[in-house]
Amino acid sequence: MSLFVVDRFHTLRRQQEQTAIDAGQLRKIDALALLEGEALRPLAMLSLVLFIAGTVFFVGLNLLTFHWQYHVWLASLSVWSVVFWIIINVIGYIVILPLHELIHGICFILWGGKPHFGAHLPLAIYCGAREQLFRRNHYLVVGLAPLIVLTLLGIVVTLLQPGIASYLLLAFIGNFSGAAGDIMVAQRIAHLPSNILLEDTETGYTAWSVDAVG
Repeated sequence: MSLFVVDRFHTLRRQQEQTAIDAGQLRKIDALALLEGEALRPLAMLSLVLFIAGTVFFVGLNLLTFHWQYHVWLASLSVWSVVFWIIINVIGYIVILPLHELIHGICFILWGGKPHFGAHLPLAIYCGAREQLFRRNHYLVVGLAPLIVLTLLGIVVTLLQPGIASYLLLAFIGNFSGAAGDIMVAQRIAHLPSNILLEDTETGYTAWSVDAVG
């Protein structure tokens, strides 16, 4: 297996680390696979908690904003308008999943990486970066960017256009819930030394230390 350090902003340090890695001075210090073994149940529970929290937050914000702008709690509804609302929300949820992964991919590219996309059906789709090593803080950005960007987008759309946002509720809630794995990884690697290198393994990560480089 060949591993390559990715860091477009620190060329000299990257070269030094790569030389040490090529010389075999690489030590594994941690690893996590989210869709296997003991990690799967906590992942599912966190996803459920986030789904409930996201529902309360986005539905509550939408209702309050709609009432503030139009002085009513709900628009007049018919059977067909409810059916249409459900269909658009489901489509929004389907669309938000690859958009979530696309943001991961953009962040990989930002640091100089080459992302790839795939799926572990029926559990998840993913964006990964094979045989590439990222700095801890860079990897934190990659992991948390979709949660932060799309949640902020959901808040802005809801505040500006609560009627339109009601058709995107499931998308924004699904993105919030779907970030459970990203949050679990971020919580764990945040306690690791800042100079470690993270290898993305599609369902988690492996953390490496380059012994010859401080």
